[in-house]
Amino acid sequence: MNTASLVVIAVAVICGVSAFVCPRCTHPNDPNSCTETHNCTNANQDTCHLNINTVNGHNRVQYVCQVAANCHLHETQHCDLTVDGHCIFCCDSIAACKVQRDALFPSSGR
Repeated sequence: MNTASLVVIAVAVICGVSAFVCPRCTHPNDPNSCTETHNCTNANQDTCHLNINTVNGHNRVQYVCQVAANCHLHETQHCDLTVDGHCIFCCDSIAACKVQRDALFPSSGR
């Protein structure tokens, strides 16, 4: 194998495998701040896992990378943001996560 072939293979490996991307919230208590992104580091992670912790009327919002089957296994079917607790939701793209966030927090000024 010549040097040119090795370079082509290396570029294909580096560029061809793109990491799954999830939103990142810059302020954990503000769903409007979830405009940044972060790359998932595990190749098996194909879903964004949205954690919402509600305490005293404050909603702590955080996205983590997750395997879809694991996320959906623990996903919340109903979440009442007026009651203290913990809710989990799953989304599979930046756009889907935004639609979901807008539905969960309709009065957040978006």
